[in-house]
Amino acid sequence: MIRSHHRFRLARLRRSDKGQSLAEFALILPILLALLVGIIEFANAWRTYQVITNVGREGARVAVLPTVSTDSVQTVVENGLNQAGLDASSATISLGLCNGGACTGSPDTVRIDYPFQFRFVGPIIALACTGCGGAPGSVVLSTISTMRNE
Repeated sequence: MIRSHHRFRLARLRRSDKGQSLAEFALILPILLALLVGIIEFANAWRTYQVITNVGREGARVAVLPTVSTDSVQTVVENGLNQAGLDASSATISLGLCNGGACTGSPDTVRIDYPFQFRFVGPIIALACTGCGGAPGSVVLSTISTMRNE
């Protein structure tokens, strides 16, 4: 009787699939973590793009004021970037402002180019992309805001 009980128990252990779910989870976990980190990284890139777009709009709003100088528009854009937690010295700010008295109807433009470096996805791309041109894992976010003088 005791022997049959041990045989039954050994047979049950051989057929057990208790470790299967753990093995499957161990296989899928890196993929899920990479997906999660990728979502977070791209959300941060989107946030940065929205910030430079809004700062560009603010700069264009200031640019169409009648007695504004190029320096004051540049200051508004740099202050907006700094207040949002971005490094204004990394940004390339191009201003296309109308000078003179006949500016009615002409546009003023503010262009911001901001380099964005992916912190977690970037090194992975760099490992996978040896010999790629440029800096893998980085992208330049650009926005142009145009407003018409009235």
